[in-house]
Amino acid sequence: MNTISELLAYPFLQRALLASVMVGILCPFVGNFVVLRRMSFFSDAISHSAFAGIAAGAILGIDLSLSSVVVAILIALLIAFLSEKTTLSHDTVIGIAFSGAIATGMLIIGMMKGYRRDIFTFLFGDILAITTADLLLILIFSILTIAILLTFLKPFLHITFNRDLAKVEGINVRFFEYLLFLIIAVVITVSLKIIGIILVTSLLIVPAASARNLASSMERLFVLSSIFGVISGVVGLIASIYLNTSSGPTIVLVSIGIFFLTMLKRARV
Repeated sequence: MNTISELLAYPFLQRALLASVMVGILCPFVGNFVVLRRMSFFSDAISHSAFAGIAAGAILGIDLSLSSVVVAILIALLIAFLSEKTTLSHDTVIGIAFSGAIATGMLIIGMMKGYRRDIFTFLFGDILAITTADLLLILIFSILTIAILLTFLKPFLHITFNRDLAKVEGINVRFFEYLLFLIIAVVITVSLKIIGIILVTSLLIVPAASARNLASSMERLFVLSSIFGVISGVVGLIASIYLNTSSGPTIVLVSIGIFFLTMLKRARV
């Protein structure tokens, strides 16, 4: 069995490790807002909406990453618009968009002939297939996303905890809610190749939930969630190599293990 240092001599493992660190920071950082606003169903709907985008990209012959981002953003904005303009509950609107996206994706896939390995890479994730271009894309989006959230952290938190008070204080609630939905959509689609459509929501939610078990302030919440995300990514990746298991599910299971440890720690306090 090769040692970790020997394994990391391989460029594809170096890229995988860097990707796990970056996504381990990015997803939980954004995931804090998902957990605080109880938007788990929304994030799940967006990840599955990306499936329709991937299917459309495959049949139209365009880049799958681009098509998934475009469709996920459109679905996120549609959900925000319908939630605002109709009397339907937020969950109902999400359920309609979720069902429509999945049905569209399945319909398009059914029209295709032959096996497309790249589509299944997005479905289940393959961190070992990450390219240098993928890394650069993740890095750019990570920097932009975290910079936006930190710059406008106060209004984002205001609309998270008290939407009506935020309006009274002059915050453009509609703008920041649309922006948050847009950010969540982009982060999910950027992470698909690493963790997969089926599991990407887990990396958003579980480290953030673990951090919430221990954090005594918002600052600690963001720091701890990112730490737990990085640990999940790195330990899960290394464990998957030694155990010869799929990286995505292994990363998620490590993350869930951390969650239960934080629950035990909280219970003892």
